[in-house]
Amino acid sequence: MNEEVRKFEQGLPDVDIAELVVFDSFAGSHRSGSPPIGKGQVREWIESLAFTIIFVLIFTSFIAQATQVPTESMKPSIMVGDHFFLDKLAFSANYPAFIRSYLPLRDLDRGDIVAFRSPTQGDIPFVKRLIALPGDIIKIRDKSVFVNTEKLDEPYKIHVDSSVYGADPWTPSELMARDNYGPVTLPENSYFVLGDNRDNSNDSRYWGFIRREDIIGKPLFIYWSYQRDPYVAGHRHWRERIEGYFSIATHFFTRTRWFRTGMIID
Repeated sequence: MNEEVRKFEQGLPDVDIAELVVFDSFAGSHRSGSPPIGKGQVREWIESLAFTIIFVLIFTSFIAQATQVPTESMKPSIMVGDHFFLDKLAFSANYPAFIRSYLPLRDLDRGDIVAFRSPTQGDIPFVKRLIALPGDIIKIRDKSVFVNTEKLDEPYKIHVDSSVYGADPWTPSELMARDNYGPVTLPENSYFVLGDNRDNSNDSRYWGFIRREDIIGKPLFIYWSYQRDPYVAGHRHWRERIEGYFSIATHFFTRTRWFRTGMIID
């Protein structure tokens, strides 16, 4: 009977205790405190943080970005307080100019909701609906929209003002354009956009067309919706900001529109 069989019959371990190695997990540490942090560990933390920051910047600049619409211009499709992801992939406006000509272009269709750089407020993004494409003839008569002489069926739009303003001399130009516009033929590389809340939207009726290179993405879906008041332009004092954050924390569960979570925006 060999040695291994003898050990098995006697219930002895097949590893000699002398062969075991004891590891001291506190080797090199101070007995009265936590182990010292080595330079290598600090460097790993810094590298990990730097990688995370770079990844977030790349992701939010070129792929997807969390955003919201602070006004009621796209109501009811997008409500004030809707937080959603913006699909920025394949929109050349998000990339440096020297590589834009080499990138694929996302198809754009009438009825798409798009985000674009504001033509009046610098790089602040606007979100509106594409109504007419390059070469189309756009016309609005008594609030009804016509593209290439065909009246659009727009189940997504609303009107909060039943009044219809014509071309009377005493009517302000803004109200004339709101309810009656054109006809105008869109030039090359030009797009006509409107808000779904037609009587309360700052859009192409007032400041003209947008260009393809200004479009930065399409809204995807709502990940959080919080009932809040529309944004009021002007400087906000730091105390007002703190009060706003405190209000959200206090009313998070009661004012969150849970039924809109995950809603696709189209």
